[in-house]
Amino acid sequence: MKKTLYLFTLTIVALFFSENMTAQIDQNITKLLLEKKIINQHEADSIMALPIVNQKVNSENKNFSIGLEFRPRAEYRDGYKQLRTADTKAAYFATQRSRLYFNYSQPKFKFHTSVQDLRVWGQYGQTSTTGSFNVFEAYAETGLSDHFSLRIGRQKVELDNGRLFSAANWSQAARAHDGINLIYENSKIHSEFITAFNQTSERIFETNFAPTTFTNYKMLNIHYLKAKLNEHFSLSTLNSADGYESKTNPRTMYTRATSGGRIEFEKGNLYLTLSGYYQYGHLQAGNKISSYYFQPEIQWKKNKFTTRLGMEYMSGDNAEKPSSTSKSFVPLYGVAWRFMGNMDYFTTFPSDLKNGGLINPYLHLIYDLNKKLSLRSDFHLFYLQNNVKDNLNNKINPYLGFENDLSLHYKYNNFTMIDFGFSYMAAEKSMETLKTGNSNIIPVWSYLMVTFKPELFNFKK
Repeated sequence: MKKTLYLFTLTIVALFFSENMTAQIDQNITKLLLEKKIINQHEADSIMALPIVNQKVNSENKNFSIGLEFRPRAEYRDGYKQLRTADTKAAYFATQRSRLYFNYSQPKFKFHTSVQDLRVWGQYGQTSTTGSFNVFEAYAETGLSDHFSLRIGRQKVELDNGRLFSAANWSQAARAHDGINLIYENSKIHSEFITAFNQTSERIFETNFAPTTFTNYKMLNIHYLKAKLNEHFSLSTLNSADGYESKTNPRTMYTRATSGGRIEFEKGNLYLTLSGYYQYGHLQAGNKISSYYFQPEIQWKKNKFTTRLGMEYMSGDNAEKPSSTSKSFVPLYGVAWRFMGNMDYFTTFPSDLKNGGLINPYLHLIYDLNKKLSLRSDFHLFYLQNNVKDNLNNKINPYLGFENDLSLHYKYNNFTMIDFGFSYMAAEKSMETLKTGNSNIIPVWSYLMVTFKPELFNFKK
């Protein structure tokens, strides 16, 4: 019993003290135990091996880093999101995102957190102690096997091309979810299963979830799978279900499901893809939904030039044939900015379209002048997918207008990027039904953004 107690005590000391101190203690105590003949030489050799093994495990493949992102952006808005009138005046302002990243990793374990401060210049007084400091991400990821890992906590969800689930990085606030993500990955398959269950506070009874200052799901489940079929083809599937608590009965939760996927072909300079999704189940109001979305695209790269031609087709409701079942597709928690024009006329679905759905043919032209500077021009045509009526109950023209987004991206060095953009729209009369204002006055928008993203500290062991 006495011998066992000595061995147990020594083992605990070896595991919990620092490496150098542990080695010294082990040597002294082991020598004493040998002299007292409490242990034999074989047992002493085994004990002496403990700190050596422990030191090897703890001292290798550890990494701790700190990163910074500082992103001020100045904007000029004179028709952004909403048509101008003869009485409206342009808005000019600057926003700022300051973000710190902390990363720690070792075999089978990772921890990541990022904290950020968001502000409009002048939003807070010179001596103000208030602000918008918050945690953007905070999660731990543990390796379960060579291919499985489990990520727990607040995290970005970026799946496929970001149309349905994206971190929405253009927004200074961006988007993250609280949940659990089971990840599987090998050379040909990448899979994620994400689940989340939300509450506004700790509770004693019930799980009512009806936030008053924001809109969020109560339950979310996602499965995403991407498989590389061969050298040229890949296939992905995405199935999700998000549930919202009934506004009238907290014991009822309405679940909306979205199922679909994408097929991709890539050979040399050519890239072809087709994605499609079907949405079904119930909306928060309780009515059924049966809607769809598809997106074909072709991309061609030649030397420094890239062109992308495609279309988004998003179903909507027919105002001339009202139905209790919604036909308006909602692109869930994705990003609209990079898909439907930089001027953000269509970001809140389906209200921005008066439930009419949208057809968005687009052409993107990208030219890389060199490794640091690239120019881009995006062209969009906007059409209603279904019938929409104006205030006089007349069906409006489905053609809404044309938008051109011009942008310049300059990589000054490894941690500094400069982006400039200018957009304008040629809106039709029918756009006034959706966005009020005067379609005869050309709306414009411009921005200048600088992103500093250096690594401040990196320690490897």
